[in-house]
Amino acid sequence: MAEGTAGHAEDTTNAENTPEVTGGAFGKKGIGWAIFEWARNPYYNTVVIYVFTPYFASQVIKDGELGQTLVGATIAIAGVIMAIVAPILGGVVDTAGRKKPFVFWTLGVLVVCSLLLGLVTPSLPGAIPIGMFLLVVGYCAYTVSELLHNAMLPGAGKPSALPMVSGLGLSLGNAAGMIILIAVAALGSASVFGLDPETDIPRLSAPAIGIWLALFIPIFFLLMPDVYKPGATWSKALSDFRDPQNRVPPYKWVKSRFEQYPNVMRYLVGRMIYADGIAAMLTIGAVYVSGVLEWSSQQLAVYGILASFFAVAGGFLGGFLDGLLGPKRALIFELSTAILIGIFQLSITQEALLFGLIPGDQIVWEGGIFQTLSDVSYLVAVIPAAIFLVATISSSRYMLLHVSPPEKVGEFFGFYAMAGSVTVWLGPGSVALVTWLTDDLRIGFTPVLVLLLTGLVILSTVRADKTPEHMKANPTY
Repeated sequence: MAEGTAGHAEDTTNAENTPEVTGGAFGKKGIGWAIFEWARNPYYNTVVIYVFTPYFASQVIKDGELGQTLVGATIAIAGVIMAIVAPILGGVVDTAGRKKPFVFWTLGVLVVCSLLLGLVTPSLPGAIPIGMFLLVVGYCAYTVSELLHNAMLPGAGKPSALPMVSGLGLSLGNAAGMIILIAVAALGSASVFGLDPETDIPRLSAPAIGIWLALFIPIFFLLMPDVYKPGATWSKALSDFRDPQNRVPPYKWVKSRFEQYPNVMRYLVGRMIYADGIAAMLTIGAVYVSGVLEWSSQQLAVYGILASFFAVAGGFLGGFLDGLLGPKRALIFELSTAILIGIFQLSITQEALLFGLIPGDQIVWEGGIFQTLSDVSYLVAVIPAAIFLVATISSSRYMLLHVSPPEKVGEFFGFYAMAGSVTVWLGPGSVALVTWLTDDLRIGFTPVLVLLLTGLVILSTVRADKTPEHMKANPTY
């Protein structure tokens, strides 16, 4: 992507030529922006959560407790790095030049890390530190690309289309993740091409993701215009940032932003809290249900595929509700529903539903892998849970664009990414602590609902006018 193409109107959307920002959610630019998540998001589902890191912990590290510790440390290291980098990049990106070349190199790093992870075997010298290094670098590249991609959302279509564009991206990302998980499960059910289902299939899932990304991401570069201010360059933005007169310590930055933009910062704090609850609900949900209901690996696989399938609908629902109700009311409805579903799920044990009111151990599905009323009820509850949790993620992204000053969108998306990295431990950590203190899985999972409820309360205090901030500043937008 040569810098010389920056002047072409068809490849550029800039802050001072706002009439160019047109198009619906399913227009060229909207699809181009959304296809990014179809290409990139499966990395997180496949490599970080479900397939590669369990292989890395069990087959390469070969020690359950040490494996969990080192994988957790890997994510924590990447989180600390991004807690430092994300707000800096977020501040620079608003005054920088073209974003697409930076996106290209960031995703290139992600592809290389994915391909190299396929070489991490127990027999590789230094396999553990090499694997941890590649996972850290890949996680950071993933997060940086997310920040840049989010900052380009204003150029993906007309303002009324942006909620649906955001939801479309999440839906495509979840659909792609589901397809790959089904493929991994199918290949893992039998030996294919002489590959070991327990070791080779999960190991090779990482390079498969790299190939997937390389195949589909060119569509994003072809369809999505760049978003930057006329005359802006990365070198000038970095030079301005290095100027000692422009340097602001992080605590002073946060303090100044609370003073200048209290509404936006209050939203970001609320979102940071409930997002930790969502992350814990999604990532620890399988561990929780395997302990409480004692589901088998086959049942958990169906659980994951079902959740991924209905998560696709969640992205579309979030976009629809944003347009119908506005992002704040949509978020309040989505979070409230997720909390009620979570309470219902906590009420289920192998013996009963609704905290003992209804017997749950009777057989209701002869011959199925889910036979008891408790199993079937929890599985059914997974469907709306997946829909509304993903809808919340979609609405959260648009809410920030809705309430942020247009000239500060990149900076606040930097804080958005940084906050998620800094407190990524809060949800899982609180669940682990309470579970350890009470020795009860159900009580141990309650901090997830507390985080969701706390974030909801803070969200209720945020002002979100009917007209988005970027439309107030640019009536012709």
